Amino acid sequence: MGSEGLPAPRVAVEWVPGEQRPDDLDRWQRVVDSAYAGGYGRVRLVRQTSGSWKVTSATTMMPRQTSEGETLPMSKAMREAVRAALRARGFPIL
Repeated sequence: MGSEGLPAPRVAVEWVPGEQRPDDLDRWQRVVDSAYAGGYGRVRLVRQTSGSWKVTSATTMMPRQTSEGETLPMSKAMREAVRAALRARGFPIL
């Protein structure tokens, strides 16, 4: 378990630019993790000039945790699943 009794994140989220992460980061992470339905992966979210975010890449769902330098296949379906999950919960997503 992670801090405050929350489960450890299963999906690595890269925030671009890194210093402009949202204040409710834990909420974003839970939604991204839920889009992967218990699997592992990586997602990149890029902040737009309008203040909203864009899911620019997402890997396929992996059954096990991967190392940081490991190359993973990209998945348009997972990118759309993450985008839909965040939008459905009211996050500012393009």
